[in-house]
Amino acid sequence: MLYTMQRENKNRNTRHIEIDNKKISQRTLEVIKGEKGIDEIKEDWIPIAKALEYPEEFPFLLSDILKVKKDVELRRALIRVQIDAQLRLNEDLDFYKKQLFAAESIEILLFRRLRLKPKGKRKKKKKKREGESEETDDEETDDEETDDEETDDEEN
Repeated sequence: MLYTMQRENKNRNTRHIEIDNKKISQRTLEVIKGEKGIDEIKEDWIPIAKALEYPEEFPFLLSDILKVKKDVELRRALIRVQIDAQLRLNEDLDFYKKQLFAAESIEILLFRRLRLKPKGKRKKKKKKREGESEETDDEETDDEETDDEETDDEEN
């Protein structure tokens, strides 16, 4: 006997909160905060929430996003959004690809690099005799690129 799994067709905007005349889904706010049942967000994170809910408006929110205070909590929120978007790609490919792009772009703009690095070619530093460094292409050099990842959160 064959069993088939069927997903519920969920409307991602079933419950929403209105912030500055924009409807933000409660799900987006919950992912950003990392808690269920949340219906509010830090005031300075509102441009980020808008960019994640309406990725097409991201370019117009950029100056407000760049003013947001960088901290560990914000970085973790962006990572949660990236994970959630990856997990939900099958539900709404167009929207979640755009949301993933916005979340990754915001993280790069504010923190200069992604914590969740995509696999692929990476630059590896090779030391010369005189102490200079020369970059060469190498596969999977995560060990060498984790030099200060632990201190990223402390610096910001």
